[in-house]
Amino acid sequence: MRAATRTIAAGVVLAATVLAAPVGAEVPEGWSEPKDVSLLDALLVLGGIPLGLFVLIAVLVSVPGWVSGAAAASTTTDIEWFGGPRQGTSELADPDDEDSKAGGASVRW
Repeated sequence: MRAATRTIAAGVVLAATVLAAPVGAEVPEGWSEPKDVSLLDALLVLGGIPLGLFVLIAVLVSVPGWVSGAAAASTTTDIEWFGGPRQGTSELADPDDEDSKAGGASVRW
């Protein structure tokens, strides 16, 4: 059974290779002959347009932050601790004794 499967698979690959070979067809009679594309035009279309779109999208995403001043404001604000003590770490409980679990993660090495 395996030998038959391998033979069929090899036949399928061989047939696909033969059928995928380029056909020697000519351009139909009513069609025009296209001009060759220069390297500069190809680079401009394949590289310049995607790069330009990338820059345009990046600018459009960044403009609202620049206008509102969010980038400058984020560097001057204090760190927000959601659900934490209001007065900073001074409100955290200190350990009462050696067996107390308050004030740390109780890591042992």
